[in-house]
Amino acid sequence: MPPDAAAAVLAVARANGWAVQRDERTTPAVRAGDVVVATAACWAAVCVAAEAPAPRGLLLLDACSGATAAAADAVRLAWPGEADLLASRLAQLMAAPALRLDAVSRTVRYRGQDVHLTPKECRILQALLDRTGQAVSRETLEAAVHAWGQEFESNTLDVHVHRLRRKLPDAGICAVRGFGYALRPRR
Repeated sequence: MPPDAAAAVLAVARANGWAVQRDERTTPAVRAGDVVVATAACWAAVCVAAEAPAPRGLLLLDACSGATAAAADAVRLAWPGEADLLASRLAQLMAAPALRLDAVSRTVRYRGQDVHLTPKECRILQALLDRTGQAVSRETLEAAVHAWGQEFESNTLDVHVHRLRRKLPDAGICAVRGFGYALRPRR
């Protein structure tokens, strides 16, 4: 990475209290859940060298605007460029949700991994994602899970939420005593 870009990334990280790990190897190690800032050439080397896990976010610094197949989800930024633009793009990636739900295939992209959900787990998670940070009542979640007028046990919702928490540890699904559940993502 160009020295001026590295200095800008470090300045933004310090200002926001983010942990930064600098890897100067030609093929740096990438873990699922990381936000990676790299040159396009370096990222291409990582993808060719190994089956790198998908990072949570990828910011590619590039002199050209052509996208590569390996970096289809990447945010691309021409460099050299403005440090303020680099800072805003990096802040957007850091704020990107760790959970991405595909309701059609009933899969969640969580910390770089695909997690398959049952239809009921998917509907519960969708209801929680729609109101991230807010408490969702048991009645609302039960209505999302069951057809109207369907009989169900009193702890059915709790069982589904328990299974969802096992599949998505540390996602921030928490009980709101006497009311329901909330999704409060931890960063």
